[in-house]
Amino acid sequence: MVNAYYLKGVIGEINWVYCKMIIKDVKIITNDGIIEADIKIEDNKITKVSKIIHEKGEDIIRGNGKLLLPGGIDNHVHIFKKYLKVPTSDTVRRSTIASAFGGTTTVIDFAFSDRSPKVEERIEQFKDSFVNYSFHIFASDITDNLINTLKSGFKSVKFMMIEYAGIKSSLSGLRRINDLLKKFNGYIMVHAEDEELIKSLSEGKKGDPKLHLLTRPEETELSAVLRARAIVDNGIIAHVSCGRTLDLIEGKLLGEVVLHHLLLSKKVYERSDSHLFVTSPPVRDPEELWKRINKIYMIATDHNWFDRAIKEEHKEFPDLVPGLPGVELRVPMIITEFMKRKLPLSLAVKLLSENPAKLNGLNKGKIAEGYDADLVIYNQEKKWKISVDNTHMADWTPYEGYEVIGKPETVIINGKIAIENEEIKDEFFTGKLVK
Repeated sequence: MVNAYYLKGVIGEINWVYCKMIIKDVKIITNDGIIEADIKIEDNKITKVSKIIHEKGEDIIRGNGKLLLPGGIDNHVHIFKKYLKVPTSDTVRRSTIASAFGGTTTVIDFAFSDRSPKVEERIEQFKDSFVNYSFHIFASDITDNLINTLKSGFKSVKFMMIEYAGIKSSLSGLRRINDLLKKFNGYIMVHAEDEELIKSLSEGKKGDPKLHLLTRPEETELSAVLRARAIVDNGIIAHVSCGRTLDLIEGKLLGEVVLHHLLLSKKVYERSDSHLFVTSPPVRDPEELWKRINKIYMIATDHNWFDRAIKEEHKEFPDLVPGLPGVELRVPMIITEFMKRKLPLSLAVKLLSENPAKLNGLNKGKIAEGYDADLVIYNQEKKWKISVDNTHMADWTPYEGYEVIGKPETVIINGKIAIENEEIKDEFFTGKLVK
């Protein structure tokens, strides 16, 4: 391969100047089926999509008939989360490298408006992120800090309907945030759980992790969603866990479903190691979500990397640690499920890339001229089983033994090759802040 970069001599400074790249002989998923095409990239943009591109002097990447996907956008991750009682076990670098290996080229994490870590701190923490990144802003009411953060270009507020990180919320605060975001053309991501109902069901209970499921039944989500629906004009319900929620929000709010709610069922609470699988809200009946796949707006992960020892230290209700590692497996597992279920891959691309890009105002998520060149060459012929030994997250995986169809082989981020033939091409590669 011809080197696509050259040094431009500037005294005391090195500037990298990017040339052209052509990806040849790939298959692109469209609404009308799969088509064969070549892709031209200049700087960090897709500049041409054509059946055949004949040009010289560019880097050539041979796709050899593999799928070309737009880079995945995970709208819901918790990376290097150090602000709760139990911190995650990862670093920004490790989780975002795992993200890239899984074909996700942009992650959207969280910062706070009025407590640490604020946006400035999170940007500093993410300076060595391997992929592109942005942030939703935790807020429970309008403050000057929130207004200034929205003025700086961030578009979304995360509103918790339960106490979180010592912050309590109210429906009046939700209404004020809703009115504010109308002025900024933003949206609210709602964590919809009924705190009062959960507390009443949990009172005095201790012991088996299954109590986490029993004290957070579907009604705790449905009750909160009804309240949010009455107030929020432009929003998305985070980590929808039950099918009936998708029925409630149709036409009013959008629904985000995360990987573990689609792949794991409440049967995990019958396992002796059920404490490992605890999430909030808990996993329930995935088929109820799959039945309503056309009502889902996007698929994220709610990625939380806790090593096994951390989960083992907190294995009895209510002292549990909710959260599962998932950022690396979202794209290949969802592509696999769509293939197995004979669902249109064009819908998978919308849920994994196009819709989260659209919601967040990002020039990403589609393979079309003018879009950012975040791309994944995906070998759809490769079959492999998930193991802690062949993934890059945590020292255990909730999906051990799951057979995957296909794997990301080459990952291009901002027009540059970040991973080539399943290996990191540049150890010092970094993504950038997007908003």
